[in-house]
Amino acid sequence: MNTPRQDRPRLVSVLFWGCLAALAVLHTAGPGLAVGGRWLLAVFLTAIALAWPALRWRRGAGRWPVTAVFLVLSVLAAMVDGTGVSLFLMLIALAIITLVFGPRAGAATTAGLTAVQFAAQLLLVHRPPGAAAYEAFAIALYGVFVMTLATAVNEARAARDHADRLRSELAEAHQELQRYADRVHDLAVAEERVRMARDLHDSIGHHLTVIKVGLENADRWHDRDPAAAREDVRQARSLTGEALREIRRVVRALRPAQLDGRRGSEALRELARTFDGTGLEVDVTVDGAERPLAEPRENALFRALQESLTNALRHSGGSRVTVRLRFAPDAVRLSVTDDGNGAGGAPPGFGLTSLAGRVRAAGGALRTGDTGSGFRVCVDLPEPA
Repeated sequence: MNTPRQDRPRLVSVLFWGCLAALAVLHTAGPGLAVGGRWLLAVFLTAIALAWPALRWRRGAGRWPVTAVFLVLSVLAAMVDGTGVSLFLMLIALAIITLVFGPRAGAATTAGLTAVQFAAQLLLVHRPPGAAAYEAFAIALYGVFVMTLATAVNEARAARDHADRLRSELAEAHQELQRYADRVHDLAVAEERVRMARDLHDSIGHHLTVIKVGLENADRWHDRDPAAAREDVRQARSLTGEALREIRRVVRALRPAQLDGRRGSEALRELARTFDGTGLEVDVTVDGAERPLAEPRENALFRALQESLTNALRHSGGSRVTVRLRFAPDAVRLSVTDDGNGAGGAPPGFGLTSLAGRVRAAGGALRTGDTGSGFRVCVDLPEPA
């Protein structure tokens, strides 16, 4: 199978085919070699051209036999050629070895080519040792230069592959987080439904049961004991008012964070105003320069205030709630403090537990506890970098 084009440097391909074309022109048009030498060089160049597509250019994908044959053919062509153009074929072979088998293999090949060049100049061309050493030193310099370039290409490829792997892992992690976020959302919705069902069953269901029994008693005893019947009707009327207030509280819990298009502190103030007439006075203050928040973070603040006010109304026995929204440079903080009886060491209920999960999903933390003169809920949402 041929090497993918993107793994083979384009400039190296241009240099390779340019060398073959230059050698063919030089030894066809010029005086150059004798007929036998020309045919021998033609055989070497043809074999080199046939071996070229089979070469590998990526680390760990090389095959020594094909690479070794290409190197030997390049050396033989250089020995027959005599023009110096085929020297580039040897350097290309060295680059392939360094790219595929690493710098150690490239260094060993450079040392071998230097030794072959020195021996050929000394024994075949019969040059003096100094001149032979000079030619060998030139081969060594070329080899080191080619090895440096090939090593840099390998490092660039490794960095690119690492970046591709990171991008792929990041995309998979993003998809996994999205799945988790969807699951958290579904669980949060299910928990809200369970909580509201429990509230309806425990409060409104109880009220309606008592009302039903009271009205049945009033119907049964209205002739024998009118006073008792009237008392049952009065109690049923009172319980009906309590059931209506409970229904209104549940309806408030169903209202979205964006109340009629309101956002931020305006939405929180509107939520506080919905508790007017319940006997609970709510004071909302904003510190710092207000800035827009992402929808999950804004919803977390809204639900935190909603749960805190609902708990204060139902459990605290207090009459005043202080709400403080603070925009710090690195975070957004919401604190809700009532002047009621506090939790008294009781563990957090279902509503606060569900709220803690919602705040964590928005990247923040929830803290609750008694203040000595009431109960406090704090939401801390650090600003993402």
